Amino acid sequence: MAQMPAGWYTDPTGQYSYRYWTGAQWSNQVSSGGSTGTDPNPMDPDAVAAPPAPGTAAPMPPQQQPATTVQVTQKRGSAFGTIVGVILAIIAIVVLIAILMNLSGDDTTDTTVAPPASTEAPTTTAGG
Repeated sequence: MAQMPAGWYTDPTGQYSYRYWTGAQWSNQVSSGGSTGTDPNPMDPDAVAAPPAPGTAAPMPPQQQPATTVQVTQKRGSAFGTIVGVILAIIAIVVLIAILMNLSGDDTTDTTVAPPASTEAPTTTAGG
């Protein structure tokens, strides 16, 4: 039987899409869905040396995809909006303070009645 060259072939265990054949035996390097990794479970010792079946070579060697980099930029808003927001916040605080000061004022009312200007006794009228 002709020796198969080293490369990626369909995984004979069926657990992954592809497994790497070293040219002499199967390795624990595997690939599925475009990402590569290491199979933590050892293959059956009898199957390790069994060469890949002809025609099972990977159409394109699996390569790990580089991580996608996303750059987030934030557009700076105008200073006008910030200034208006700060002014409105200050006005709201001043109004709140004024309301609270009026509510916490002295609740007692002056109930003392001033004495009359003169202390003369009332006059009585005859006839009645």
